[in-house]
Order: sequence, then structure tokens, then C-alpha cells
Amino acid sequence: MFISIITPLYNRAHYLNVLAESINNQNVKWLSKIEWIIVDDGSTDNVDEVVEDIKSKLNFKLKYIRKENGGKHTAVNMGIDVSNGKYITIVDSDDHLVENALDSLFSLYDCDYEINAFIDEKSHCPPFDKELYNLDDFIKLGGDRLIVIRIDIFRENKFPIYDDEKFVTESVVWNKVTDKYDIHCFNKSIITGEYIEGGLTNNYKSLLKNNPKGVFSLLKTNLNLSNFKLNILKQTAFHFAAIFTMKNIYKVLVSYPPSKSIKLILATAYVLIKRSLKN
Repeated sequence: MFISIITPLYNRAHYLNVLAESINNQNVKWLSKIEWIIVDDGSTDNVDEVVEDIKSKLNFKLKYIRKENGGKHTAVNMGIDVSNGKYITIVDSDDHLVENALDSLFSLYDCDYEINAFIDEKSHCPPFDKELYNLDDFIKLGGDRLIVIRIDIFRENKFPIYDDEKFVTESVVWNKVTDKYDIHCFNKSIITGEYIEGGLTNNYKSLLKNNPKGVFSLLKTNLNLSNFKLNILKQTAFHFAAIFTMKNIYKVLVSYPPSKSIKLILATAYVLIKRSLKN
């Protein structure tokens, strides 16, 4: 098994057929080397029925797991635990593979790169202008990319879980890993789709506000990076702005050296002032 595709799912069963068909229609020579892992995060729709129907049509391996609702990151963690691929990638239920996507992904077949990025067409991001990026340069690019990560590294860097919260940004993992390994970037399209109303992307700021421990997990990651550069600071401030209270300011001040904590507090205040002037 070369690539495990993890799809975390919550009340989106009606999108699965499109994603399943987009995988099934890929170059047949690769289908025996992939597995699709659907992890249902406590859905209340007809996902069981849809998955059973899909199973009968596939030319590749499908694993289906159900769990209690805990958030996308907890579903991904469970998918990691049962993955058998050399690499893992996350494809959301409302996305689908473009034509010849597996031909592009399997360009990694003879490589041993730790973490890789490909084009996500729905984000309409500009192409990469080089192959290797460090973390700060990669953050500067902005937008969504498809991340493909070696399984052993993902298992060592799974998402933190908090029993009373249900959201942690994926940057917690990507930043930690990309701080250690440069990310290999390919101007090859892999997925496309649409940003759905009610999805994580459209509700990002409110999710941050309602999940402060998840925000602090990113602060902890970023403030402990080997190089706390400008674009990392900007990303950290954007997230901290959602929970910028005196209590949390104090927590940052006592937890991290002034060279980082004061920079973050000033940068976050700037973000909030800029937002208020814009509004």
C-alpha cells in the first residue's frame, strides 16, 4: 500500500458518491496501491447506507469507521491509526480528485520525501515558484494545498485532543513537521471542490473563538518553533486574535520569553485594530 486517503465525515454522506467516483476513475494501475479510509465523526444522516452502496462499485480498498462526534481532527487521528500506506493525505468529503490525480501523486513513488504539497484547485492559489519551501515561506503563500505526509511522521505528530473542544487547526501538525523538514511542492493538481456553507473554512473564526485550547495548541507549536519569523508571527496573531483576553494575554506572558510573547501580543493588537478600522 502506497497512499492512504483519509476522509473525515460529518453529515456529508450525499457528497461521497462524487468523491468515490473520482477515485475509482483514476488510472487503474494505481488503484491496488491505495486505500480510502472514511471516518464518520458521529453523523446522523444515512452514511451507512451510502457507504454500503459505494463499496459494491469500487475497484480499490475501502475502510469505513464510525466514532462518536469529536471533531475533524479526532477523525483524522483515528484514520492514521488504521492506515497502511507509506504516505497519508486528507481529502475532505466535499472535495474530489481531478483527472489523472493519482498519476501526479505517484510521482512520489520512488522518493522518500517527508512532507509534500500539491495544488488544491478550489483555492485558486498561484503556482509554486520553487520546489522546496521552508515553513515561513510556505505560510506566506496562503490558501489551501493538498498535503501528503509520510505515515511514520504523521503518527509521531497526531493532532492534540481536548475532551471539551472539537476543533484544532491543521497548522498545528503541518507547522511542527515543516519546521523540521522542508516541504516539497509540486505544481500538479490533485483535488478540487467547493467551500460549503457551514463548513470549517466558512466558520473558521467562530471555531477558534469557541475552542481556545485548540488555539493555544497552535500558539504552543508556533512559539516553540526553531525560527519564529514574520509570517509565522502573523499566522499566530491571526489565531490569537480570536481569544485575545487579559487572561490569555497573561498566560502567554508567563509561558513564553518576552522576545516572543511581547511580539505576539503587539502583533495581535495590530490585527484587531486593523479589523476594527476596516469594519
